[in-house]
Amino acid sequence: GKLFVVIGAGRAGKALAYGGKEKGARVIVANRSYDKAKELAIKVGGEAIPLAELDDFHPEDGMILANTTSVGMKPNTNATPISKKALRHYSLVFDAIYTPKWTRLLQEAQESGAKVVFGTEMFINQAFVQFERFTGLPAPKQQIRETLARNT
Repeated sequence: GKLFVVIGAGRAGKALAYGGKEKGARVIVANRSYDKAKELAIKVGGEAIPLAELDDFHPEDGMILANTTSVGMKPNTNATPISKKALRHYSLVFDAIYTPKWTRLLQEAQESGAKVVFGTEMFINQAFVQFERFTGLPAPKQQIRETLARNT
């Protein structure tokens, strides 16, 4: 499977790390706290690296990157968790942040040739599930997507 680098070991990081492992990815967890990264990596059968080493981590090209931290969220929109130079080794970059939709990370990833996935995708899929659990009815997905598009 693909090498899947998850930045962050909080709840979203855990969800993505487990999901990646379930899909057959080789999971790498990078976090400010190496101990937290290692703890999550052990749980998912992956590896951990300190966040400070992420810019120099490129054992192969075509990796997948997921940022699950708040780095780059409003009001600190000029911040990014990884250098643009390092992004050339990734084929797909996801940023869980949805304000702003186009984070610096996603802009630089696209400029580096990677496909990008917006944080709004995770946000909206969570909304679908919450609507269905709360109401017992199917989520009006198109209506929710249109509302989000008008407001982001």
